[in-house]
Amino acid sequence: MGKALDNLKPLADEYGEIKAQLADLKKRQNNIKEVFEQAGVSELEGLTFRCVVSTVEESYTTDYKTICEKLKPSRQMIAANQKLTKGYVRINVYGRTGDE
Repeated sequence: MGKALDNLKPLADEYGEIKAQLADLKKRQNNIKEVFEQAGVSELEGLTFRCVVSTVEESYTTDYKTICEKLKPSRQMIAANQKLTKGYVRINVYGRTGDE
């Protein structure tokens, strides 16, 4: 690995740390949400933020995948209805085992 890439190694670790912190924060957020739900809180004023707890009742969504599977569209119909989506960058993070 070149020297330029060696300089980027700390960024890989920092990126992984950020992902881990976000996961911990999401878990904490869900725990707080559960406490609010169990306490029956509908709104709560903190020193900095105000929380409003809303309950969304069951709702219906259209399952287009199931509809499509039942209709068994032809390859031509599928090709004619494809949309080009914008590309994106994805970074997967894996914990190292310590082996090189």
